[in-house]
Amino acid sequence: MAALSAFIFWCRHQGTFWLMALPIAGLAAAIAYVLDTRREFIDWQHHWSWDLLFTLIYAMFLDRWIKEALLEDALPCDEVDEMRRSTVAVRFLTFAAALCLLAIMMAPSPYIELNAVACAAAASVFVMLLPSLAANKPLSLHEAFVLGRPVQSHLFLLIGGAILVSLLTGLGLTLVAMMLPAKPWVVAMVAGLQRVVDCLLLAGVGYGLASFFRTLTDWQQPEPADHPFRGLRLRAKKA
Repeated sequence: MAALSAFIFWCRHQGTFWLMALPIAGLAAAIAYVLDTRREFIDWQHHWSWDLLFTLIYAMFLDRWIKEALLEDALPCDEVDEMRRSTVAVRFLTFAAALCLLAIMMAPSPYIELNAVACAAAASVFVMLLPSLAANKPLSLHEAFVLGRPVQSHLFLLIGGAILVSLLTGLGLTLVAMMLPAKPWVVAMVAGLQRVVDCLLLAGVGYGLASFFRTLTDWQQPEPADHPFRGLRLRAKKA
């Protein structure tokens, strides 16, 4: 049911999704094309800095998607508009960068599956920090750990599943590219498609994190000051 809810939410926000996903895919395709056609940039192919760059871009995408999920069906008011306009928190980017650097440090290991499990486990421990930052209700790392502990296994499966699908997609696209002509556009197409799939997975993860956050805390959507039932809705117990 959670997956179905995430899919329905994605279908209802096609404009927002593609407005963010297409520039990411276009940037990835352009970079791949330039690196493949310009020999002077050959040393920059598969450089770790590209992973860090797109991790930060993914973090901004995830922050925006979590905000949209938290504000689903919210009544228009200044607080809602302010939350939608707010920029990604520095701590959000720092958390994403730390996970990226962890993955880069583990990259030389030949056991890709173990690397994915380790990254998913590390992310799931403190990942509830991200929706709290998106909701402008920041938690400490200890508070994020305590909040997410009741659903730790679900968080691990959510994040680990997304990482696994991304890895399998990359493998599948590589195999498809080997059957196509050795043209620069093939490399660009593969890079762009990989980023689109990653954005789809991030949309699912973001919706899941927002749902967990709303269930585990007493956070409520901002409401207009003249709303007749302002502040009277049932609140979930804080873990």
